[in-house]
Amino acid sequence: MTPAPRIRPFPPVPDHRSLPIVLVGCGAVSQQFYLPTLRVLAQRNEVQVQALVDPAASARTPLAQAFPGAHQVESLAQVKATEGALAIIATPPRFHQPQTIECVERGWHVLCEKPMASTSNECAEMIAAAKKANRLLAVGLYKRFFPSSQYLKALISEGQLGTLRSFTVSEGGPFRWPAASPSFFNKTQTPGGVLLDVGVHVLDLLIWWLGEPETYRYSDDAMGGLETNSRLELNYHGGARGLVRLSRDWATTNQYRFVFDRGVVTWKVNDANGLTIQIAGTPTGLRSQLVTPLTPATPDSEIRPAPTNPQSFIHQLRSVVAAIRGEGTLLVDGEEGMRSLRFIETCYANRTLLPQPWFTPTEATRATQLAAS
Repeated sequence: MTPAPRIRPFPPVPDHRSLPIVLVGCGAVSQQFYLPTLRVLAQRNEVQVQALVDPAASARTPLAQAFPGAHQVESLAQVKATEGALAIIATPPRFHQPQTIECVERGWHVLCEKPMASTSNECAEMIAAAKKANRLLAVGLYKRFFPSSQYLKALISEGQLGTLRSFTVSEGGPFRWPAASPSFFNKTQTPGGVLLDVGVHVLDLLIWWLGEPETYRYSDDAMGGLETNSRLELNYHGGARGLVRLSRDWATTNQYRFVFDRGVVTWKVNDANGLTIQIAGTPTGLRSQLVTPLTPATPDSEIRPAPTNPQSFIHQLRSVVAAIRGEGTLLVDGEEGMRSLRFIETCYANRTLLPQPWFTPTEATRATQLAAS
């Protein structure tokens, strides 16, 4: 196999010059996540937002107010940005592949929001285009930057609590994301439901922590449309077993629970710097806030809380900027970003219908027919 070409680092940006940013898509994820993140980095002169791209002027307005010097345009074709800029792709998944390819061919690096694309084949095309153009391609799976998820990875791989025996994941609740259009629920325009939307983060973390399972069984409630609830049973080499339940219509516990030989660890969804640990044989559990790394000589006055959720999002973007400048390596490149999507496709290809015990026999038959369509 021919080795992949090494990405040559973008020439270091002088202290007086910020990295140009092209923000593609100005919807909810940009307004709620990228706006505050870019504002922090712009204030530090690490980035400069050059262009805001969205066909809807109303979507661009909040970003334009935050970055009045940025050009507002309706399409990528109207953008005139410096070669070596960073394009942040924050549009619906069906646009990720063509927009990423256009950006790298124009000489820009890309940070693509999750899910990376609609299909793993599209992911492969994006990766190939970035390699051909010698541009960096990162994927926005920012929960890998949580101190809590990094701590869990260390616990699992280093075995301080012994072997992992089982885990459960429950995530989701009534859908409240401010989607810009009903296309979010249209199967012809959106490739998946809760497994793709919420599960892409969950499965990215599980694959990062544990690798891919040896066997699995997947079921959901899609009956011709997109799934609202899903259930995934996982079995791993070494005997660990897992259960993942995701929902868009009922309030789950929003918690990860890991059972090791010598203890139990629970993690609340999106708690970037907190864990609860119960050591086997101890009378109570410990609810902990993670702190910055300690040494035996660290004085109390220098102990600081580990980064929060918003700070982890900032850390993600700063790490991408550092990689472009040749000052670091990517934590989530295109190959890594594709792994969870590829597994999600496998789940969809082998799905079964979740039990619907309230259906009449006639309804159950029809539901089975729709699920197979």
